[in-house]
Amino acid sequence: MAGAGGDVEASAPRRIVALIPARGGSVSIPLKNIKELDGRPLIDWTIQAALASDCFTDVYVSTDHEGIAAVAEKSGARVHWRDPETATSTASTELAMVDFAKKQPDFDILCLVQATSPLTTPQHFQEAVALFNQSSADTLVTAVRAHRFIWRVDPNTGEAQAKNYNPEKRPRRQDWDGELIENGAFYLTSKSLLDRTSCRLGGKMVLYEMPEHTLTELDSPVDWAIMEGLRKQHGYNPSKKE
Repeated sequence: MAGAGGDVEASAPRRIVALIPARGGSVSIPLKNIKELDGRPLIDWTIQAALASDCFTDVYVSTDHEGIAAVAEKSGARVHWRDPETATSTASTELAMVDFAKKQPDFDILCLVQATSPLTTPQHFQEAVALFNQSSADTLVTAVRAHRFIWRVDPNTGEAQAKNYNPEKRPRRQDWDGELIENGAFYLTSKSLLDRTSCRLGGKMVLYEMPEHTLTELDSPVDWAIMEGLRKQHGYNPSKKE
């Protein structure tokens, strides 16, 4: 019998493959995917966490750069050489996912993992995959609950407006659930949905909530300085028992 998501039989074993996109042309931080974070290449943090989770039949790094490929293999990942058109500064991540799915089609679920979220741990993968399977979902997104007030400014009038609360009745933190903000750590996508839509999210979607400290993504030198501090307390270290 098909699961509620309509993609695979609930009782059938599913092959889950992790894919970490890592092109060589980063602009904000040159070659940031292999820049050292606390003595280890950035991409090594997510590779080690994915491998230690035992959730994936394979962990791939999708790249166009020989240096990144060498680091990925040393860390224990397999390398997928992506087409050049999927590694430009304007190419979407979905292009890299579709490129991988066409050349490495032997999987049921693709886990897109972002190297720029090095605070992801094996437990996060394990809990998210369990949720995904229990929910018979087509896709999963990770998010962080943040208690932040969001505003917008009308470009025509310059008037500021609150988007998610009433300023006249400002809620206390303990009286408010906050906002769930996509943190980009990783996504789960069924192959059948990816083949149909070329999109990482769709169909029956579920959300895995991660700790607030995982909100930071490494997209700028400022992010890097913040992450160095967070990593010491929250990063997964395979040399230590978690």
